[in-house]
Amino acid sequence: MSTLSEYLNEHLPEGWQKPQLVEALSGTLDRATVYRYLAGSHPRSPAENVLEAFAAVLPGVTVVELRAAANLSTGAEEPWVPPVEANRLNYPQRRALEAFIKATVSPVDEDEEPPPPEPEPVPDVQPGQSPLSEAERAEVESYIQRLYASGRRDLADRVAASLVTGPADHLGKKPAAKTAGKPADGPG
Repeated sequence: MSTLSEYLNEHLPEGWQKPQLVEALSGTLDRATVYRYLAGSHPRSPAENVLEAFAAVLPGVTVVELRAAANLSTGAEEPWVPPVEANRLNYPQRRALEAFIKATVSPVDEDEEPPPPEPEPVPDVQPGQSPLSEAERAEVESYIQRLYASGRRDLADRVAASLVTGPADHLGKKPAAKTAGKPADGPG
């Protein structure tokens, strides 16, 4: 059993069995998902909507507590709403920010540090195809360089990989790959 499944089982309301929890979650989570979570055979990093569903039906249980039981960054109970200026971001900038957020709140694993994934190649986009202006591209690449310099290679690789999409991507063509903004071998 996982810590999360133990927590869920311990917080079933008085007199409830698993079928009552399945009924309370019907329409939100399917029966198999509920049983997987109660048995501990759930994903290592549970989906936020699953945790929210359990928190909604189990009395006294919060999403923050469920995240902690799942060994995730706990965050805050209420959702984060970015400032209205975030609407000015174009789609590549949004994808880069989303990649940053996901990497920042990835599961906490104190026992073992998994090897960093191989960086994904970044497609080479012709200047006329790029949805980013040259100034925007330079700014994002500068940010990627700072991430590499600070030792956040995993995050830098993810941001670099999400940086570029052009018309060739949408047509199923595979553009030539290069590693954008990645420094030469050195400390880090």
